[in-house]
Amino acid sequence: MINAGPQWYPFVGNSVQLRRTAARLGGTHLVYKQWALEYKSPDVVGFRLGSQFFIVGLSAKAVNDIHKSSVFDGRPKDFFTQIRTLDTYGGITFTDGSLWKEHRCFTVKRLKTLGFGSNRMKELIEKEICSFKGAIDEQMAKEGSLWPGQFLKSSVMNILWTMVVGDDREHSVMSETLVKLLEERIKSFDLSGGALSDLPWLRFLVPEYSGYNLLCRINSKVQEILQKIINDHHRRFTEDKANDDFIYAFIQEMKNQEGMGNSTFTDRQLMVVMMDFVIGGSYTSRGTLDLALMTLAIYPKIQEEIYGEIARIGDTLSCTNPTELPLTQAYLMEIGRFYNLAPVAGPRRTLEDTELCGYRIPENTTVLIGSEFVHMDKVLWGDPEVFRPSRFLDASGTKIIHPEHFYQFGKGRRMCMGITLAKAFLHTFLTTIVHDYRISIAP
Repeated sequence: MINAGPQWYPFVGNSVQLRRTAARLGGTHLVYKQWALEYKSPDVVGFRLGSQFFIVGLSAKAVNDIHKSSVFDGRPKDFFTQIRTLDTYGGITFTDGSLWKEHRCFTVKRLKTLGFGSNRMKELIEKEICSFKGAIDEQMAKEGSLWPGQFLKSSVMNILWTMVVGDDREHSVMSETLVKLLEERIKSFDLSGGALSDLPWLRFLVPEYSGYNLLCRINSKVQEILQKIINDHHRRFTEDKANDDFIYAFIQEMKNQEGMGNSTFTDRQLMVVMMDFVIGGSYTSRGTLDLALMTLAIYPKIQEEIYGEIARIGDTLSCTNPTELPLTQAYLMEIGRFYNLAPVAGPRRTLEDTELCGYRIPENTTVLIGSEFVHMDKVLWGDPEVFRPSRFLDASGTKIIHPEHFYQFGKGRRMCMGITLAKAFLHTFLTTIVHDYRISIAP
């Protein structure tokens, strides 16, 4: 990776340089863009944080190759991952190898059994939209107008949480506390790990100032909540409840594998999988819908066009397949491309020495994926700085186009597991809100 990034320094690498420049520019992804220009490396930028070597794939070819090659399917074994996985390097999102394959396969199958992509998921979404509308209508009766984004925070989480832990009211209250704790913890890290991950020895020198003590306190509270929910399920478990929610299904598998000395189905693993659900299910969909509603206020003509498409469906809206509303679907895709809610995805880890766009990449390199750079590439999109949903429609405006270089939900083996729920949630909430309300900027 010579000449493909800045000179690094002993012990700290480029950590101080990256944090200071990011604070000045407004984000680490903007630093990567600056380095790509400065070091004339449009495909890949390399740097060090502490002792760990990082690369960022920036071009369409680099990002595509990272998604396609299994060499890039690993996850880092660093301090960030250790904290994120409660000292286990387990779960699904931040693990790899046989553990990842076994639990991703189990989780996908069990979620389908529990109703992912079926009528049960649809019913849960419709139930949540009714509650959402009730809260909106009540507030509007008092104030006359409001921004609905404040009510979105728990909507997608409620749906996912019901499938994972059931509809126990006490557990639902716990989920609200859990989300707040995890949001607080996320502030301490970015995808490249944060200063504490770059320089983990800081936790010994300045444990409070570095944020290490805070992370330990948050992790302790998170584990306490998750263990309480798991213990309640153990106590109530019977075999006929195995299809009631994900935790019961996991406990059933634990019992099926009793006596196997190498079983990975443990309470600790279940805790981290639950955290994967919470973090993956409570931020991206909510943020995407919030941006979608804001953008409708900015572009009233697009709002009218979407309303017209929805109005043609009539009273059968709740039964509508997204393909019957191509403009609405294209609009949500353009929201994902234009705003790039996660401008840099990852992190990944190279499982062996490899090459990327002509550069030699050593084994165990941490790999970040610059989705925003691809989504804003003028060669690929022509006018990427223009918000234009029609770019995802064919000439007739009736069929969706799926560009090769579109990564709203990732691609390949690491594609988002919750894509089915996310798409259904976004479609149902957006169409219902546009059908029943007018969104405009307050005078």
